[in-house]
Amino acid sequence: MPITNYYLAPLLLLFCFGCKKNTVEIVDSSLNKRLNSIGQYEGSSYCTATYIEIPNQHIDSPAYVITNGHCTAIFYDDNKIDVDIPLNATIIFNLIQGDLNKQIKFNTKKIAYSTMKGTDIAIIELNHSNRALQNQGIFPVPLEQSLPALGTKISAYGYPLKYTPVVLQQTTGKLSASSTVAEFIWFWNKLYSADFPNISSGSSGSPVFTDVSKGLWGIINTTTIDGIGVCELGSPCEFIAPNQPTVKKNVTYIVDVTKLKDCFNAKGSFDIHSDYFPFGKPTDFFVSFPNSVRNFNANTALNSSLIFNIDNPQNTSYKIELFEEYNPENKSGFIPILANQTQTKFPTKEGFYIISVLKNNRFDQMNYLTFKMDFTPPNLNLIELNQTQSAESTVINPVFVYPELTQFYWKYGAQATCNCEDNKDFEIYNRIPKNIAKAELPVKVCIKGVDLAGNTTSPKEFIIK
Repeated sequence: MPITNYYLAPLLLLFCFGCKKNTVEIVDSSLNKRLNSIGQYEGSSYCTATYIEIPNQHIDSPAYVITNGHCTAIFYDDNKIDVDIPLNATIIFNLIQGDLNKQIKFNTKKIAYSTMKGTDIAIIELNHSNRALQNQGIFPVPLEQSLPALGTKISAYGYPLKYTPVVLQQTTGKLSASSTVAEFIWFWNKLYSADFPNISSGSSGSPVFTDVSKGLWGIINTTTIDGIGVCELGSPCEFIAPNQPTVKKNVTYIVDVTKLKDCFNAKGSFDIHSDYFPFGKPTDFFVSFPNSVRNFNANTALNSSLIFNIDNPQNTSYKIELFEEYNPENKSGFIPILANQTQTKFPTKEGFYIISVLKNNRFDQMNYLTFKMDFTPPNLNLIELNQTQSAESTVINPVFVYPELTQFYWKYGAQATCNCEDNKDFEIYNRIPKNIAKAELPVKVCIKGVDLAGNTTSPKEFIIK
């Protein structure tokens, strides 16, 4: 689906989870042997990846690392599951002390499994055997088989990019309960949370431990640090029916990987057909919206239909629920789908919604779409105007704040005559700053902000002297 430039730019925030400087601990060198298994993933993005120990691991069988599904994604999709896909990326080990001269690099061979549907996990097969890594002093980390108790002190280790040189960092916090989490177009089940104080770009995929000497049980996937909005990109929300979605301040979410052992066969290789495979499998149908924007305002709800597409509609059905009504155990209320394109009425209540699409009555093969009914204009206080002054002129431009301020209308004129309440002469901001000559000052600048759903503020005025 096409994405216009001003919608594409905020996607970069996905890999900049907070970017906030806080207390962080340099890793104790005595743990080097165990923590050497934690590498930096260098592919379509920079993340953290961990070389794992799996059942029936043979010294000459392929080595596997795990990270987040969003780290291997080139284009984000809420229902996509990649299996056995070639991958050109690099895992860099031996960066614990930040000495780039001692780094050890291994190339990836393929994505064994990767998804952001229901979870956020990638299992990557390296183009090297376990023997090759272990001959270089890189040994795998075991997988814990159970979760720690809530309230337990836990630690995560990763390679945030804001430090030069890049060096393995430790952060600690306490484990909190699991919940369903939504962010942007994604919908994740049973993510745990922690109050880690320092998560930033590059931390995605960081392994989480209760005791490093025993093994890892989770990996970091997203955080609310510095987020704006609710359930939006960079500001994930959590909910458990019947409670409305909420954004908890400075919370980081963790994917449970204690069942990862069930992804491998007796030969020590990834096997999606293993008896107890714990993650979703690819479906034989695909659902989508006609365009990339999933935020709708009251005018759209009144004058248009909600449309979604399905490429293989035979024996399919759907239902639409508010997040706070969603219950994966509730199998009632589904409506048959009769064509490749479904048109239905928009909900009239403001909130976040999920469309569940079912085929052949198989609830383990469900696909989902999420969307937001947003009838509220952005807060006028969010609108800010950058001003860069020189001896000859002042350059001005409004400041984008995704998803609340994704476009602007503006005008300017003499302070005494320009009327912000008059809708005449407003024009769309074309992302080119205005240069106001010193001789024109003072001027009045009038700005209206528009959110992702198309709700528009009243005008806010600025005086440039």
